[in-house]
Amino acid sequence: MIRTLRRFILTGGALLLPLFVCAHNGEFLLAKLQLHPDGSCTLKVTADAEANFNIQDRAQMMEASPRFFELSSGKETRSLAKVAGEPTYATAQKLDPEAPLGHSPEELANSYRLEMAEWNWVPDTSKFVLRVPEMSPHTFILWLVDERVPAQKPRWVMMIAEDESPLIELSKSTEAPRDGWDMLLIALVAFTIGTPLLGSVFVWYKNRQLSGSRG
Repeated sequence: MIRTLRRFILTGGALLLPLFVCAHNGEFLLAKLQLHPDGSCTLKVTADAEANFNIQDRAQMMEASPRFFELSSGKETRSLAKVAGEPTYATAQKLDPEAPLGHSPEELANSYRLEMAEWNWVPDTSKFVLRVPEMSPHTFILWLVDERVPAQKPRWVMMIAEDESPLIELSKSTEAPRDGWDMLLIALVAFTIGTPLLGSVFVWYKNRQLSGSRG
């Protein structure tokens, strides 16, 4: 059932996801990926410790989190822990109102025991996908919040073992640092434009001096 629903979402049914998961659905792990304007990323995974079958306390979250995702850039696949380091852990009581689950006002008002793991890192590649490792027992609702495009609606997908996220691209809105060749080109353009301008100013100044001395 879950795999069938996942395939439906991946082939265009994602807009209907809230119709299927409109209740609290604490068995899912919520994975919120944020792309920041400075080129860094934040991935926050939230588990409802009272409803999730696999993660029911902080100790189980700490044990499971290193195996939540792998990151693939096309050339190689590495564990998220190797790319982003150790996560920070926190506990919350309120659901994320931005989560694509169609939470009702009553659900948002309720209190829960939520365990969270959060990674912050600067990717060393401009494109990557997140992959759920083989044999993972977890079902994720992954959604992307691109802060570089505030008006864009969050994109999301359901993922189980061996699934890959859609391609995540960082190069569209982030500016690559200028290298030595870029700086040389800028200096050359500035010199080409600036030299005639300075020459014109110098000639104008000398002509004004001569006119003043004659007067």
